[in-house]
Amino acid sequence: MNIVVKDSSWLESDIATLYGDHSGNVEQVTFVDNMPIPNLLVQLGVFASTSKARQAGRTGDIPIGWSEYKASKKRTLWIWNPR
Repeated sequence: MNIVVKDSSWLESDIATLYGDHSGNVEQVTFVDNMPIPNLLVQLGVFASTSKARQAGRTGDIPIGWSEYKASKKRTLWIWNPR
């Protein structure tokens, strides 16, 4: 799942560069507010509650920059937070 923090500074052309392919198609991108990781994972439906996310060791803030984040055994997030 592709995530972009919408409060950060980015341009529309950046989305195509990061999430597009050579034919000009852009993968699905979810835009989110800047929030703690447990809240993000609840919003995305990965965990049922922030308590369960924290129990699974998912704590802290959304990392700054480009990151691959293992949200669960079955879900990986590619997060872009260019701050």
